[in-house]
Formats: sequence, C-alpha cells, structure tokens
Amino acid sequence: MDYKLVERVDKLALQPNEAKVYLALLELGQGNVRSVSKAAQINRTTGYDILERLALYGLASRAILGKKKILYAAEPPSRFLQYLENKKHQAERNFNQAKELLSDLQLVYKSDVKPVIRFFEGREGIKNIYNHTLQSKGVIYSVLDLSQYLPEFDQFGKEHVKARAEKGIKEKVLVVKNEAAKYFYETTYKGKKKMEAVGEYRVLDSTFTGLPAAEINIYDDIVMGVLFKPNENAAFEIQNQSFANSLKLLFEIAWQSAAKL
Repeated sequence: MDYKLVERVDKLALQPNEAKVYLALLELGQGNVRSVSKAAQINRTTGYDILERLALYGLASRAILGKKKILYAAEPPSRFLQYLENKKHQAERNFNQAKELLSDLQLVYKSDVKPVIRFFEGREGIKNIYNHTLQSKGVIYSVLDLSQYLPEFDQFGKEHVKARAEKGIKEKVLVVKNEAAKYFYETTYKGKKKMEAVGEYRVLDSTFTGLPAAEINIYDDIVMGVLFKPNENAAFEIQNQSFANSLKLLFEIAWQSAAKL
C-alpha cells in the first residue's frame, strides 16, 4: 500500500484508518470484510465499521451474497471528489446555521459576571489570539513595540492587516518610535489606500526601558497581551467590559498627545 497516498487522502477528508481501508478497497476492486481488513492491516471489526461508513459516504457499494456474506466494491475515484464537494456544502450549511444561532447563544452567555482569562502558548497560540481580533465589532486600540517582534511574524503581521482591512475593522496604534515601526508601517500601510483607511499610527516619542508586552490590544470587552520574550512566548486575553473601558480611556489620553507616524 502506498502510505504517502494514504496520508494525502487522510489530510483531505478521511480518518487515518478510513484512508487505509479506502485505498485497500481501491487496490482490490472488491472484497469481503476479511480480505479488505487484511490488506489495510487493521482488525476485522474495525474494518467492517469503516466499510459501512465508506458505503454511506458513497465511496463504496455493498452487495449481499447468500444469507450472510457481504461483498464490498470500490466506487470510481471520481466519487471521492463528489464526497468532498458534499462535505463542503454541508460545512457551508452548518456555518450559515451557526450564524443564525449566534444571537441566541449570545443571550445566554454571561460575560459580565466575572473576568474571563485565557492563556495561549507558543507561536501558533500567539497567531490564534491575533485572529480573535478579526471578530472585533469596533475599533482596536493597540500599544506595541515593533522592535520586539521576531522576523517570522513580519509576514504574518502583513497578512493579518490585510485580513482586517478586508473586514473593514479599524485600528488605532500607539507605537514606540524606532526603525522597526517605521519599516512595518511603510511596507504594510503607506501608499495603500485600503490599508491606510483602517489603520492610523501615532508615535510614543519618549525613552522607554521596555513595555510589559510586545503588543497590547483593547477591543470590545477584551484586553489582549502578547509576550514575545524567549522565556515567555505566550499570549493572554482578559474579558471584562469595565477593565477594557478603563484601558480605552487611558489609551485615548495618550493618543491625544502622540504625533502621527
């Protein structure tokens, strides 16, 4: 069995054992539970369950021979594309239904009872918390020192700004004055009308010994912090409307005295 092909099928739609059984059935053309399970190198009980699922997916057909014997046959590989197409349509239907359900869920969500704190670790955790800001309903207030960012986040930052621009989410940024800030602004915003329309930068033109985080974002009822130091490499969210409003007020005070970048 071509295990690289199994892995490719697994990544697209099927579970690992499902992919093994599907490939085994394609290679055999047809077979009973025992022969297909043996070719897939899994036990008979698991093989039977998976063959039944593949039949439901439309990737296999089944025929009953005599009273008990079931013979399974592989459907043409083109059915695999149809299976993926069906999953896509189902995902779209689920997404639309989830949007309709969201307002009802929001009614029962008690977000103001007490602060909710969430922690995220590692590079992927940090990227994940940035993606949360793409759900902002209002302006994002940001304080950051771009000189603390790792080079690998430069491209991610540009893509994130583009995604935010597509959603029309505005951001007001107080940035520590340095070459890194100038470079990021000029390569991401300057001369790009769509980007400039959603991002305004002002400079903290003072001497700082350091900031508590590489970036702090305040939006809606969320205060988000990202820590990039090697011994930290984490991010956090504090969800509380009163706390977020207090920091927005402090941000506006600093904003009024800051110069445009």
